[in-house]
Amino acid sequence: YFCLTEQRYTEVPRYLSAEHHPENILIHVTSFSPSDKLLVFTVATKETDGFHRFMQTAKHFNYTVKVLGKGEEWKGGEVPNSIGGGQKVRLLKEGIESYADQEDLVVMFVECYDVIFAGGPEELLKKFEETSHKVVFAADGLIWPDKRLADKYPVVRSGKQFLNSGGFIGYAPYINRIVQQWNLQDNDDDQLFYTKIYVDPLARERINITLDHKCTIFQTLNGAVDEVLLKFEEGRVRARNSVYDTLPVTIHGNGPTKIHLNYLGNYIPNAWTQETGCSICDLDLLDLSTVTEYPRVKIGVFIEQPTPFLPKFLDRLLTLDYPKEALSIFIHNNEVYHEKHIKKFWEKAKNIIRNIKIVGPEENLSQAEARNMGM
Repeated sequence: YFCLTEQRYTEVPRYLSAEHHPENILIHVTSFSPSDKLLVFTVATKETDGFHRFMQTAKHFNYTVKVLGKGEEWKGGEVPNSIGGGQKVRLLKEGIESYADQEDLVVMFVECYDVIFAGGPEELLKKFEETSHKVVFAADGLIWPDKRLADKYPVVRSGKQFLNSGGFIGYAPYINRIVQQWNLQDNDDDQLFYTKIYVDPLARERINITLDHKCTIFQTLNGAVDEVLLKFEEGRVRARNSVYDTLPVTIHGNGPTKIHLNYLGNYIPNAWTQETGCSICDLDLLDLSTVTEYPRVKIGVFIEQPTPFLPKFLDRLLTLDYPKEALSIFIHNNEVYHEKHIKKFWEKAKNIIRNIKIVGPEENLSQAEARNMGM
C-alpha cells in the first residue's frame, strides 16, 4: 500500500508479492494537492487595489487564503510610517485557534496590500521543509522598530540579519504558540512583538524559529531594490535575488518601495510575459457603450532622464481609442535633449487634444514638485 499523500509508503507483505500472486496486489494512489496542507492568512480591513492584486496572484497559483478583519475598523496605527500593526497579531491569534491542533498543517501569514506571490504552494512547502525549522520569518537588511535590539540578534555570516514580520510560515501549533502570547493593544507594534520572541535565545530554540536569511521564500524590497531582477521564464516571470541567486516565493514592497513593487507587479507572475503579452489588461474594463458621458482623463508624462523611443511613445498618445475631447495631457520634461521631441509632439497634438500643459527643464523642478504640479 503506497500512500503518496504523506510521502511515505508501506511495503507490500511478502505473501502478496508480485512474484507469487500478481493478481492480488492493489496499489492505491491518492491524489495530493499541496494546498491541502497549507493555509495562508492575511489581514485586510478594506479591499484596496493592492489587496485585489494580491488575491489575483494567489488565485493564479491556487493558494487557499483566509482573510481576517473584513469590515473591521483599523485601529493598528498609521503604519508603515510609524510603529503599530498589533491588530494583525490579535486577528491572527483569534483566527488560528481552530487550527492549532493540526500538527501537519503549514500556516503562512503574509501582508496583502503590498505583497505579491511569485511562486506556488508546492515550491513554498518544499523550501519551507528544507529549512528544517518549525517557524521561518522573513529577513531584512534593516532593523525596525528598535535599533537597540541589534546586538541581541544572532550573528549571521551570510544573508540578512533582522526579522521582518510581513511574512512568516510554520506549522500551525507553533505559530499558535507564538501568537497566543499576544496581550497588547491593537496599536502596539507587531514587528517588535515577534522580534522580542526571536531575539530571546530560549524562546527561539524552544519554538525552533529561524529567519529566511537569503530570501529563498520571502523577499523584502526595502533596502534591497537593487538586488531584485526580473527573470523571464516560459509563460511567467520571476523575481530573482541576484546577491543570493534565489527565486523568492513572495515579494513584499515594505517601507518606501511600494512603487517598485508596482513595477514588478506589472510582470510577476503572469501580468505580462513574452509569450502572451499583457494577460490582465482586459480585466475589469468599463463598457463605454453604456456610458452617456465619458469620464475626463488626465495623462501625466514625466521625462526625468534621457528616454529611448520617446517620440514613438508620444505619438501613441494621439492614437488612444478614447474621445479626444475628454483627454488632457500634462508633460514635465527635465531633459534639454528631448525639447525637440516635445516641440514636434506639440505641433501634432495642439489641434487634437484640447488641454495640453508642458513644463520644461528651465523650470528646474524636482520630480516630486513636477508630480505635485501635475496633480
